[in-house]
Amino acid sequence: MTSQQLKCFVSVADKLNFTKAAEELFLSTPTVTHHIKTLEEELGAALFIRTSKIVQLTEAGATFYSDAREILSKMTLAEKNIQKITNPNLSFLRIGCSSNAELGFLEEMLYSLQETYPRVYPQIFVHDYYTMKNLFANKQLDMFLATREMVKGIDHCSFRKLKSISNYAIVSRKSHLSSKKKLCFEDLEKECLIIPTPKFIPFQNGNKLQEKILLHSQSHFNLMCENDQAAILLAKCGYGTAILPEFFIPAEMDDIIIIPLTDEEDVMDYGIAYHKNSNTEYIKFLIRNFCFHS
Repeated sequence: MTSQQLKCFVSVADKLNFTKAAEELFLSTPTVTHHIKTLEEELGAALFIRTSKIVQLTEAGATFYSDAREILSKMTLAEKNIQKITNPNLSFLRIGCSSNAELGFLEEMLYSLQETYPRVYPQIFVHDYYTMKNLFANKQLDMFLATREMVKGIDHCSFRKLKSISNYAIVSRKSHLSSKKKLCFEDLEKECLIIPTPKFIPFQNGNKLQEKILLHSQSHFNLMCENDQAAILLAKCGYGTAILPEFFIPAEMDDIIIIPLTDEEDVMDYGIAYHKNSNTEYIKFLIRNFCFHS
């Protein structure tokens, strides 16, 4: 049993999709399939049910999942311990984001980190929320950018608010809404809404915007996308109106119109999530000094 086999298994189990797991691991799909097959042969049990339409864990796979994650977590910890011994002055800071658009928020903080702790090197991971949540729970992330709502229910997690953010409507320049300076949700009543999946942006019970979108979906055709970039592309091409929180909107975008939604109850707390009682000096430094400007 190899670490590569375990990484392939956990990634496929998280995504229930061999192609997406391969993309995440920078491997080919046949390579991932081969690693899963050899792992199943070694264990003497099928880990997945695979058809042309679905991939799901078997009972054996579901049982093995938590063990595989624990093994990978221990291997990561062991690697870090070895690094500390062989490079006592070298450390790594693991930061999670759920969109490439968030990378710009890290720039000022990374400048400050490099100047104050030049031997601390950041490792930046861009994943969907549930993958980040699992990485954080297994101590494979030190911190990640999120809304307060996104970190509810995560054990041993603290949250520092950096700013209040709103949601925005994104439309093509040809849209009849393109001349609007601001919108409320009622203005979108007759629109096809383009929204990311809950896996990409999770909403807790009681989220007002999600309630409005669900109600809208009962009587209108809406499009759901795997990520923010797909949502922006479809809006740009005129398929509808994308609704995204501020932190998923790139600083510079051509050929689209970005319009603020003014519903006050949809304002969210946005900031940084980190492990409670973290004693690492450079992490405490960042928690105290992390800020960014709109």
